[in-house]
Amino acid sequence: MTLSWWASQVLHQNDFDYLKFIQALKFVMAKSGRNNIMKEFMLRYIPFPVLHWIRTYLYHPMQKNTQTKISFIEHFIKTTKNNLNRNRKQVLFYPEPPSGSFAIYKILLLLGYRITNNPKQQFDLGIKWKNTTQSPVDEVLYELSANHYILNINCNDISKSNVDQIFQSVFGYGVAIDPLSYIGECVVKSELNAQHDGKVVSCPITAVEPGVVYNKIVDNQVENDMVLDLRFPIFKNVIPHVYLKYRPLGRRFANINMKVDLVQCVDDVFSANEVSLLMKFCEKIGLDYGELDVLRDKKDGRIYVVDVNNTPYGPPKKLAPNEGLIALQKIAQTFEEVFFEN
Repeated sequence: MTLSWWASQVLHQNDFDYLKFIQALKFVMAKSGRNNIMKEFMLRYIPFPVLHWIRTYLYHPMQKNTQTKISFIEHFIKTTKNNLNRNRKQVLFYPEPPSGSFAIYKILLLLGYRITNNPKQQFDLGIKWKNTTQSPVDEVLYELSANHYILNINCNDISKSNVDQIFQSVFGYGVAIDPLSYIGECVVKSELNAQHDGKVVSCPITAVEPGVVYNKIVDNQVENDMVLDLRFPIFKNVIPHVYLKYRPLGRRFANINMKVDLVQCVDDVFSANEVSLLMKFCEKIGLDYGELDVLRDKKDGRIYVVDVNNTPYGPPKKLAPNEGLIALQKIAQTFEEVFFEN
């Protein structure tokens, strides 16, 4: 049974669950080995505006209401009307276009916004988008910023050492240690973002390894040999919610969550003073939009920002399906309120 035959049979039904259709289609493509091939082909050979147009048909209805059945024709008509609406907001991503995996892309699909990677086109909001730890000052964006709001235009360095340096300047303490004189165990990990390569070493050591940072171990262990990481999205000066990410103690540095809970009341996780300091930290590092990873030490009660991501994927896996949808809808609502309604 070929993929094309299977799809044709489903499409000829009068009424079907569109979400289940897309999920099943992805499953068949993955099992047939076509998923990565299709992604590579689309990214390499299809112009970004066309690719975004295609994604509006594949993604947008899935997140609106997972309980609603919608006919293929009804969905096609609604999406086409939206795509032809010239009054829709348009967001510029530069110098790179985002892929469909990033949280901001899901947000804009959910809101029905247009996306461009061409700085010569008209746009309502710009985002400095480069999926690297360090990004140089972009002259094109700085010229555009004279008349447009460009998110993250001053967020040029999210390396671990810079994150801790700015954190110390705001909070008055940090995680960096001198491994040549420090006595005890510490964490050594890459300066680069999203490497998840942390390991514990005993100090003092005889020589410092280049390209890494040495940090004190933050005791964020909770019950049942699990550690708790706190992650939250931020939109200028608004934190919509917090993700509680539980990981096995023995794999605390791996990007593998055993469970993720959604906390919708930020006050249940951070004090008002902590939130105020976190906002100052984001302002100093130039983060208008992104996500922060925070650890709370159960011994001293302090929080520590250990990672900054200005191109986040979120919401994280392992959230309950209904919570994942709630989180996505909330960050989309927050994005629109903060950057377009204020």
